[in-house]
Amino acid sequence: MSLQKGRISKAVVDAIACPDAGEVWFWDDKLSGFFVRVYASGRKVYAVKYRLGKAQRIFTIGTHGSPWTPEKAREKATAVLKDVGNNIDPAAEKLADRHAMTVADLVKEYIERGPQTKANKRAVSWAADESCLRRHIIPTVGKDAADRLTNEGAAKAIYAIRMGKTAVVEKSDKPRGKAVVTGGEAVARRTRSVAAAMFAWGIKHGLVKRNPFTGIDLPAAPVKERFLSQAEAGAFLDALAGLEAEGSVDRVYGDALRLLLLTGARKSEIANLTWSEVDFDRRCLVLPPERTKAGGKTGERRIMLMPAALEILSRRYKARSDYVGIDGKPLDLPLVFPSPRTLNTTGGPIVGLRRIFAKACLAADIKGVRLHDMRHSFASFAVAGGASLFLVSKLLGHSNSRTTERYAHLSADPLQEVVNHIEQKLFSSPKVISICPDKQYG
Repeated sequence: MSLQKGRISKAVVDAIACPDAGEVWFWDDKLSGFFVRVYASGRKVYAVKYRLGKAQRIFTIGTHGSPWTPEKAREKATAVLKDVGNNIDPAAEKLADRHAMTVADLVKEYIERGPQTKANKRAVSWAADESCLRRHIIPTVGKDAADRLTNEGAAKAIYAIRMGKTAVVEKSDKPRGKAVVTGGEAVARRTRSVAAAMFAWGIKHGLVKRNPFTGIDLPAAPVKERFLSQAEAGAFLDALAGLEAEGSVDRVYGDALRLLLLTGARKSEIANLTWSEVDFDRRCLVLPPERTKAGGKTGERRIMLMPAALEILSRRYKARSDYVGIDGKPLDLPLVFPSPRTLNTTGGPIVGLRRIFAKACLAADIKGVRLHDMRHSFASFAVAGGASLFLVSKLLGHSNSRTTERYAHLSADPLQEVVNHIEQKLFSSPKVISICPDKQYG
């Protein structure tokens, strides 16, 4: 082994000749213990040698090149020597980290064991969480030891997601064979929530000791409250009928969109609706807990049907006989809205409702509205019609009535009514009429 000494810099390290065999150790002449190991293979590795008690150890920092420049390696060596001065053995901690549970390990445990301990969480929610963690958390901090991940490290990961660093187009089993993974503010907010829930679960089950994803500040989500006016709702339905008449939209899509507007249901609740969930006698849809967002807290969800909604469902029920297989025999499909593309094969639910909705909005010249705003519109019509927020909450299937408070401004303000009543009482007395002498009360 050859020993050399001098000021470690990029130019110096690049110039160190590789030995024919063995190693060359080039020691820094300023920072005691900091050196570069040069191998016959051409690798040049930064390291720091230190003594802790009677034992001498070498802590390997990293290979020369990105990200380990001489400056960053010197900073790391300084930090290592500082730990040694505080009687902390960095090499032992590094070895422990190699055997410690990584964030990727925690993700695997959470996705595999979590459903057994969170009975109220739907399978579709677990699938969404798994996708979020696999596509955004594992690429950013998956290799980090779960118990060593700092709040700063977690915040940097969320920032990277906000900046789109995890965006990618990957292969999938979807019809077009690819999935477009995006980043951005909304994805970062959801990832932070999912990761925080995962670490909280890990703490509860003794896998980790702390949650690095708590306390990460992000810009507040923009409030999107777009409601169809009565005129817009009529224009939308007319445009939908026109598109069906010209043959550019299949009736199954049109009926599904109509039912969304007439029930305030969520897209998945209607797209995956089965005939076993339709109760014509009681004029409602009865969805089991696993089919609703709040089912774990509220149990089954009953969606009340107005006459127009019942008419749509009755029409669809009668049309079941129109579905025939490739052998010419009738298909007894359980779905209310089967996809026209898969009738003769899987008989799966309709997909692409958002695309058809956008097409109808374009035809009706309605701008700035999303498919989920059909649900908001249903609620706004209910409130404008005098329904209490409590009843609207029941209609929408909210587990917490506070979620419905976003619609409060659409109704007559009960607080305003109270102060108006107080005014009438006050000014009806002759003793206070001078406060507003020009106002007449009776």
